[in-house]
Amino acid sequence: MKRLFTIAAALLLAIYTLPAQTPAETKLYNKTLKKPSVKAYDKFLNKYPDSVYSLEIRTLKDSTLFEAVDKEDAEAVEAFAAAHPDSPIIGQVEEVIARHNTSPFSKEEALAAVRALAPEAADAVGWRRGNRDYALGLAAADGALRLYRCALGADGAWTLVSAPAPERYNLDSKLTDCRLDGPIELVEINGKKFLSFNYINSVEKSKNIEFVASLYEPEEGSVSHAMFYGRDMSGKDGLKIEGQCPEALSTLVLPENAWLLNRINSDSRLVPIAKTDALTDDSIAWWLEKNPEAETRASRLNFGALDEESSLVAGFKAARSRDKDSSKSFTAAMFDIRDYTVIVAYSKTYKNYILVWCEPVCVNKNRDKLLNSIYFEDDSSLALFYYKGRTTFKNRINLASRTIRR
Repeated sequence: MKRLFTIAAALLLAIYTLPAQTPAETKLYNKTLKKPSVKAYDKFLNKYPDSVYSLEIRTLKDSTLFEAVDKEDAEAVEAFAAAHPDSPIIGQVEEVIARHNTSPFSKEEALAAVRALAPEAADAVGWRRGNRDYALGLAAADGALRLYRCALGADGAWTLVSAPAPERYNLDSKLTDCRLDGPIELVEINGKKFLSFNYINSVEKSKNIEFVASLYEPEEGSVSHAMFYGRDMSGKDGLKIEGQCPEALSTLVLPENAWLLNRINSDSRLVPIAKTDALTDDSIAWWLEKNPEAETRASRLNFGALDEESSLVAGFKAARSRDKDSSKSFTAAMFDIRDYTVIVAYSKTYKNYILVWCEPVCVNKNRDKLLNSIYFEDDSSLALFYYKGRTTFKNRINLASRTIRR
């Protein structure tokens, strides 16, 4: 009972504290409604800005002003919205603006319009800005991207107004091939529309691959990117990349960057690599770059020191005894990892692990050369014994002098 009394008292207090309209205020309100005009509305609002009638009067005033605006004049409608951001009818105004900026054309219609002018376009979307219609198409050819902007004229004909080449983002300059991945789309981020598309950088006979998610701002022509790079693990189920995203380490928190990172993180085809394997991939890539002629005519080799967290070190420790051999100064192990056959050695003098040798895993043992076994011939000379078809041969690597003999 006491609780009910408290609630009732609070309601009475709220009623008595509401601003009460005066007879003069009500009189002017009735007069304004009888002879409505913008001038009359302003007179009331200037005199009674906090009146209980002010919302209704403001709505009537802004409705009258907006009624005079040409709804097909996009600039005039946007100017009204900018001048009246807190208007009670702003929702109606924004509906008109949205109509001015929403294309009526389907993807199929947009692509047909673009391909009539640029046959190489792979995909397209309709885009409307300021009540003008466009079709935006995209192509990837000869290692480059090309965007086609076609405009619809008053006569109903499409014309190609520009064909900019958005910057192709890549980290590995050797990946010269570029292809689109999936459809292009229009997305809205914080009230701005962007063309969203993905593409893949690759090159034949290489496992290295880059997946790039991009946002293109059609009005300014600016491009934002995020990348996932690594090893191509694609198979019968389609694209699969094991790797990492460098932008994930960035502290930049622009809405576009956040959208792109979410795009990459939500793609199940992009599998984050374990740190141990990432260290291994980096070590193998470094070794191959430093020893481009290791399998042909090189006489000296560059060995790479290994981080103990690398899966190369784990592979060394787990190698079978028949694939290992030791001398006074070294222990060496041969094993397959990440599509390569490697030799990792442990220096008993310096207490560290080094990548001594690296070559692609043998695919056809009846035709290609196969590294079958390794063994020490003396303290530093490691023999690599190969089969190739029905023949055999040996290479010798000196772990102390880092030289190779064939």
